[in-house]
Amino acid sequence: MRDLQKTVKTCLVLFLVLGLSTFSWASGSVSDSKIPNFTTEIGDDVVAQTSEVTIKLEKSIPKSFDDSSSIETAQGIARSSQDPQTYEDLEDPFAGDAEDLPIMSDPFEGYNRWMFGVNETIYDNVLEPVARGYRNTVHENLRVGIKNVFSNAMAPVKFVSSLIQLDFEKSGRVLARTLINTTFGIGGLADVAGEEYHIEDVNEDFDQAMGSYGVPTGPYVVLPIFGPSTARNIIGRAADSIMSPSFLFAPTPIGVGLSVEENINSASFIVDDKKQLEDSALDEYESVRDFFHQYRHGLVKK
Repeated sequence: MRDLQKTVKTCLVLFLVLGLSTFSWASGSVSDSKIPNFTTEIGDDVVAQTSEVTIKLEKSIPKSFDDSSSIETAQGIARSSQDPQTYEDLEDPFAGDAEDLPIMSDPFEGYNRWMFGVNETIYDNVLEPVARGYRNTVHENLRVGIKNVFSNAMAPVKFVSSLIQLDFEKSGRVLARTLINTTFGIGGLADVAGEEYHIEDVNEDFDQAMGSYGVPTGPYVVLPIFGPSTARNIIGRAADSIMSPSFLFAPTPIGVGLSVEENINSASFIVDDKKQLEDSALDEYESVRDFFHQYRHGLVKK
């Protein structure tokens, strides 16, 4: 008699678990706060747990219903992620810790999304085809050399920004690299300082200098042509441009030509990565905004 009661009790519990599990799968409008989660995915099996019995169900839950892959954006908004490998590929090595990453305010989102669309149209129809043609025409070694020249020419920006932060080690590296690459690297075409003397490059600008003293980023703004930015970054760019080589020739055709060449040459290295981001992102605007925020935050913390 007791065996019969145990059997009936077990069947009732099993029926209750299966009923609740089926209901939770079928009803996407019911919040998790109202219905307890009785399922935990383990490989291809699902373990249904109650306070009295644990029953192993030989049934797989579709991955599309798995909320364990949700990620937290820089805006504090949870959303489902894509393939983990895709996001791992796009992970920024300079990104700061998630704990100290401030929330990026985006009060102009309506305008920003519109301008983002305009910039994307220009990129898709003008810059990307030109950058791909440029990449297929100009040898990679020459493109790297041109990139080195522009990097070497930005030494004043790096030097002043490092001094403002009282980082004399970086300031010394900037001076050493500029002297070596300008003299022995044919005006910076070859990175002799890095390859022969292992003096690492310095990535500093006025935006980072302000950030190191606690100046907030301000709201997120998408600029025409220039793309992602913030209020602080706009001021930093303006200060950097005064010390850039193109400013010396502005607004002459030489200055315009230098700016165009620098942008096309830089774009030739990232056209495939940009395409990968477009194909993998749920919301490309949000992905670019979050990536930019994490990247700039990481540079300030570095």
